[in-house]
Amino acid sequence: MLENIHRYERKWVYRNKDYLQLINSLLRSNFFFRYQFQSRKVNSIYFDDNKFSSIIENLDGINNKKKIRVRWYGLTNVIVNPVIEIKTKRGFQNEKKIISLKSFKNNNSLDYKFLKNLTQKVNEVIKSKKFYFPILSTHYNREYFISNNFNIRATVDHDLESVFIKNESEFSMKKKFLSECILELKYSTHLDEIVRLNLKQMTLRLSKNSKYINSFFNKNFFYV
Repeated sequence: MLENIHRYERKWVYRNKDYLQLINSLLRSNFFFRYQFQSRKVNSIYFDDNKFSSIIENLDGINNKKKIRVRWYGLTNVIVNPVIEIKTKRGFQNEKKIISLKSFKNNNSLDYKFLKNLTQKVNEVIKSKKFYFPILSTHYNREYFISNNFNIRATVDHDLESVFIKNESEFSMKKKFLSECILELKYSTHLDEIVRLNLKQMTLRLSKNSKYINSFFNKNFFYV
């Protein structure tokens, strides 16, 4: 399965764990959000080349950026229905390709053997001249919301943690916990003007955020 998604994504970062306060602010906004789906655990493994090109593109402010990750939902160590997501970003506009990994059986464990097979499969699928390695994984709980007119989606991520992976042969289950919550709005590109007008009425400060970048830096700190 190959799916293309074009949309804008705008994010806010909250430097505390009070996600209920963040949700309350969201529900009171002019977008008239309401709960859309049941919350669930989101798990991702991020891939990069040996020069860490994705990180450098982000830090250098390059307009055209690309991230490669494998994502699944539910338990962290029980991998069910994983997909490859290739995200290309130009400013706030995002294009995301989703490729199902049907060849992988369900209920895989997040261990060395799985990472080795996954690395081979990811490189076969993306067909790049570069070779991509698993760098780290992120895991968090996500709450889902939808605007009153069904045109704008919002998510609130909380209880974030990451696992640093030097390479597939040196996998570590040491975790770093991130004390922040993240609000993200997702909507079609043609709605950008009206969304930007309404954003000015919200008392939330737009802040640059990348779970991959934030997890990568300070990777040697706050381990438990």
